[in-house]
Amino acid sequence: MKKIWKRVCTGILTLTTILTAVPITSVQAAETQYWTESAERVGHVEHLMNDGTIKSTFNEGHMKVEGETAYCVDINTGFKNGYKTRHDASASMSADQIEDVALSLEYMKQYAGSHSNLSRNQAYLLEQCLVWQRLSEHLGWQCDNVRVVYSEISQDIQNEVYDGAKSFVKTNKGRYKCGGYIYTGEGQDIGQFWAELNVGNAKVKKTTANEIVTNGNAMYSIAGATFGIFSDQNCSNQIGTLTTNENGDTNEVEVTAGTVYIKELSAPKGYKLDTTVRSLKVEAGKTAVLNVSDVPKVTETLVDLFKIDMETGKATAQGNAALAGAEFTWHYYDGLYTKDNLPEKATRTWVTKTVAEKSSDGSIHYVTKLSDAYKVSGDAFYTQNEKSVLPLGTLIVEETKAPDGYLLDGAYMQAGDSTEQIKGMYLTQITEDGELAVLSGSNQYSVSDQVIRGGVKIQKRDLETKDTKAQGSATLKDAAFAIISLNENPVLVEGKLYKKNETVKTIQTGIDGIATTTADLLPYGKYKLEETKAPEGYLTDGAKAIEFSITENGKIVDLTDESHSIYNQIKRGDLEGVKIGAGTHKRLANVPFKITSKTTGESHIVVSDKNGQFSTASRKPQQKGDRTMAAITYSRQGDYLLPNLIIPEEEEVHLGKYAYLRNQYLMKNRYGMYLNLLTAGTLNQHLLQTEEEAQMRMETEWKHLSSRWQRKRE
Repeated sequence: MKKIWKRVCTGILTLTTILTAVPITSVQAAETQYWTESAERVGHVEHLMNDGTIKSTFNEGHMKVEGETAYCVDINTGFKNGYKTRHDASASMSADQIEDVALSLEYMKQYAGSHSNLSRNQAYLLEQCLVWQRLSEHLGWQCDNVRVVYSEISQDIQNEVYDGAKSFVKTNKGRYKCGGYIYTGEGQDIGQFWAELNVGNAKVKKTTANEIVTNGNAMYSIAGATFGIFSDQNCSNQIGTLTTNENGDTNEVEVTAGTVYIKELSAPKGYKLDTTVRSLKVEAGKTAVLNVSDVPKVTETLVDLFKIDMETGKATAQGNAALAGAEFTWHYYDGLYTKDNLPEKATRTWVTKTVAEKSSDGSIHYVTKLSDAYKVSGDAFYTQNEKSVLPLGTLIVEETKAPDGYLLDGAYMQAGDSTEQIKGMYLTQITEDGELAVLSGSNQYSVSDQVIRGGVKIQKRDLETKDTKAQGSATLKDAAFAIISLNENPVLVEGKLYKKNETVKTIQTGIDGIATTTADLLPYGKYKLEETKAPEGYLTDGAKAIEFSITENGKIVDLTDESHSIYNQIKRGDLEGVKIGAGTHKRLANVPFKITSKTTGESHIVVSDKNGQFSTASRKPQQKGDRTMAAITYSRQGDYLLPNLIIPEEEEVHLGKYAYLRNQYLMKNRYGMYLNLLTAGTLNQHLLQTEEEAQMRMETEWKHLSSRWQRKRE
């Protein structure tokens, strides 16, 4: 009996310890009363001493409040059914204590759910023992050795549950939102506890913001990006870190349900760092995914190639050449390469051309760029933010078609601030520089081309003989020819620029009558050859200017054939004389003379007129009654000189019988005169004059006869 009383006293003392040890806040008693009861007996519980002996064994009932499961929170007080007042458990228990009890019960619920061999009563007994054990540990009840009798639940199961609960509590601290109520009144206090999962998982799914740029390009990777998870929007309290894999997925980090904030801490290879702070709402028991896309680092296609003339260094073409229309082939490779290890096939290829553009100062330049305005053919350009861009990688460019009038061979590129001449292919790399992508080297280059140059060769010929040999004592040597530019643009000749219609060079014929330039004298364009000095013995009059064009490099335009040579009329004099009879000095008409050059063998035949005069002049002032014969010229046909007997055309006139009679008379009786009139082109005029004079005489005679006949009749 003493032992029983001693235990009762101990229980009362212990309860007093509970109420004084637990930090209690002043709580007003709720007016609402709740019905509490021990609804049924569920099994036997043993309370053990520290030495392992059984202190007591009792039949535990299933505690309920208003029909809902509850648990005894005071093992040392007997329970009485009745109405009790409800208080929030936090009024008598710390949050840590409440959490321990609630998590232990949560563990048991999960355990019972996965172990169907346990009955509901067995599960309740284990739950109640867990409540006593946790409270004993916190409050010093020394009843942590409470257990269900082994005949009802095996030792192994109980050991598994009790150990598992401790581990579960330890592991899940902070993961659940825990609470409870304590019901007080007459008899034993009872409690209800609950634990609601209050965490979820946060992760990031990363993608590229520009798949066209990054797909298949090893210079970009979405692996290795790191994100910080923060509890506050200012990102001062980091609670987790996420790291992307090669698929852009991160690990999952468990966080308290609610809103968290995520910011990228380090960007992956080839991408810009995104400093945007993004919020993510996480629901308990679920995984929330934040989808983000990073912008790849690119550079705008700001590579300008300016076309200039190599010789003048100016953006003005020489002669008839052009700086517009030069073509450049660009190759892009999605990796970093040198000229020695370029892949066989480029990732993308473009062909662009130079076009004329006006600068702010009004000057014209010829430029090409990587954009549609200059594109001739090739792949589509990479774009980002509606601009043409170049991804990280390697770019090469080479002039593949020279503009009109220029040579492709020997062309070179040169940066504006450099003296280095880059011949052939130019290579640049696009690499990361902080948050930017940059081109190695300059982004503006001048491209110099050599203008096509040629020369000209001209032949001097005799106008009459068409031969390359001079007549008589004349010569074809030392004829001077001016080469005149006909180009709108200046040309550089022997170090000096010449404008349109200026003489760029004067050349002279040699003894063979040929004048020539070097094969590289004249830039691409149009020119004119104009004789400025005739050779000795020849007239400048009649020498026609010849136009020609330089279109092929190193070629001399040959103008030495008959159709292109420049012809000169040889200087000639005239011989005049009078034929008179011997002794009488009477002038003799119609006497032919043959005049022959001892140098060339050329002959002319002239005939004396009625006054005995003769002349070789082709034209001679005529006096009334004079008849002259045009000088006869000759053409060489093989070894013979044949007279050029071309009768001049005369105006057609109506000739009467008197003209006919005069014509017959001249042919029979005055043939020399007839020939003179015929070759001079005045025969018809003479016959018409004869017809008119005869008609006038006939009319006069007719009038005279009529007058005489009339007088006789009278």
